[in-house]
Amino acid sequence: MIARRRDHALYQQLADVLREQIQQGAYGAGTGFPAERELCKLHGLGLMTVRRAMAILREEGLITTSRGSGSVVRVPIRRATVVLDADSCLIARMPSAVERHAMNLEPGVPLLEIRHVRGQVQVLAADQVEVTGRSTAAG
Repeated sequence: MIARRRDHALYQQLADVLREQIQQGAYGAGTGFPAERELCKLHGLGLMTVRRAMAILREEGLITTSRGSGSVVRVPIRRATVVLDADSCLIARMPSAVERHAMNLEPGVPLLEIRHVRGQVQVLAADQVEVTGRSTAAG
């Protein structure tokens, strides 16, 4: 339930409620999410409060929003496994606007840049990969 408390902002409480509903399957992956005005009525909150809660869910990668189409619960991404060699370097960074557009990334998704010992550089969307290390004994 959402209650007016000093220790937890209303938009954070709403984001918590909606996140839990998504995780419990009340809103399935790939399905439409209620419109902002509908969420205002359902929870008795103002539009700015709802928008801030929705921004949190977008930043967490739980929903995607497009103008005119509303919000949709994101389908969980199947992650590819990338093995990091012992002498490679892994850097996490935010993409430039050009990179975000070229890679079709949602706002808030960081990049993983792998710099290999031979000078090659791989740039990957962090929400699409799982990075593991290689044992030096296997080597």
